[in-house]
Amino acid sequence: MSGLTTEEREQLREALISRRDETKQDIETLTEAVQPIAPDNAIGRLSRMDAISSKGVNEELLRQAKERLRLIERALQNIDHPRIGTCTRCGRHIPFGRLLIMPESTRCASCSV
Repeated sequence: MSGLTTEEREQLREALISRRDETKQDIETLTEAVQPIAPDNAIGRLSRMDAISSKGVNEELLRQAKERLRLIERALQNIDHPRIGTCTRCGRHIPFGRLLIMPESTRCASCSV
């Protein structure tokens, strides 16, 4: 058993929902930022090469945001599972503070390194 109280579980659910909404917004913004760059398009003061470089960075950020969203959705589906808040690697309790900061966490700080 994870040892999460009903109140902690609800706080975690709220944190996950908030994180999910933020991540969806990030994905929307990043999706716009990775659109193809027209050959004659200089965005503001950026040269085409700077725009292409920024696009590559944004593509990686988009990939990471999509993965984070997948983990958040899975955590929301499993929020009522008795082992939520238990490290999937060592089986120890994940501190509640860590869960609030990173609600999609499935490992304790020691095991996530």
